[in-house]
Amino acid sequence: MLEHCPVACGRQVELDRAMAEEIEKKIGHINSFFELEAHNIDKEPVKFDQFQGKVTVITNVASYCGYTESHYNGLIKLYDQFKASAAINILAFPCNQFGGQEPEECPTIKSFAMKKGVEFTMMDKVDVNGVGAHPVYHYLKKVAGPPKITWNFATYYIVSPSGSVQSLSGVEPLELVPYILKAMNAEDEL
Repeated sequence: MLEHCPVACGRQVELDRAMAEEIEKKIGHINSFFELEAHNIDKEPVKFDQFQGKVTVITNVASYCGYTESHYNGLIKLYDQFKASAAINILAFPCNQFGGQEPEECPTIKSFAMKKGVEFTMMDKVDVNGVGAHPVYHYLKKVAGPPKITWNFATYYIVSPSGSVQSLSGVEPLELVPYILKAMNAEDEL
């Protein structure tokens, strides 16, 4: 078995390098979070330059995940906590890469989110890993990690008003509050 390891490992390194090159072709020209764009759940383009000057929170979501209830509720509370100040945006990207837990099309996902009371921005359904991942996720993982999203709601990205990106994994939405406040205050101190 070990005699095959150098060949198999060599092929994997080659595949990893090819994937990295393909990803770099897709996002190598992007120098800032605010240069990105994606579509919302209604398939309308969203240019991220509109988020400059505010904190933006991003995560991947799913309707049929064991974490759905707690994380959607937490995201709604988080949004409610800051919406009066219009100081944050929350972008939730539906993703079906983990256990097939977001199999529905966007209109059904939107209806599900609305029934939960979601007022933050629901984005188009995307992949978050692999060569076919959305450029937003390629960029976020490149600048802040982790190299691979591990599950639905597993990683939250906090983008400061000036575009600095921080990733937090294994947290509940309300645990993001100190990081959001820090991102807001860091901008005030400049």
